[in-house]
Amino acid sequence: MSKALAGSIILSCVLTLPAFAAYNGSGVETLVKSAKDASHATDDTPVELTGYLVKSLGDEKYLFRDQSGDVEVEIDNALWRNIEVNSDTKVTLKGEVDDEWQGIEIEIDSLKLVAQ
Repeated sequence: MSKALAGSIILSCVLTLPAFAAYNGSGVETLVKSAKDASHATDDTPVELTGYLVKSLGDEKYLFRDQSGDVEVEIDNALWRNIEVNSDTKVTLKGEVDDEWQGIEIEIDSLKLVAQ
């Protein structure tokens, strides 16, 4: 019986080893809040931009502008939800940096009007 007990103890120790593992990678990436910083950020960096959509570039792409500069953003047609904006409408865009071979683009996940 002691061999069975010893075997059970060893087995339970081996099975709980993964529970002692820990994350050793880098920390949470900082949230980018300006067009200038977004245009130089690494791929998949989270972004929250507040400013203006100043120009449609076609194919769901727009030129976004804030006090720091301009950056190209991609807003899926489904995100508009009957929201109408012009170059004087202040918006907040949330998304992430998409570093493609053509250059940096911000892929937008949500669009919200800013009350003025």
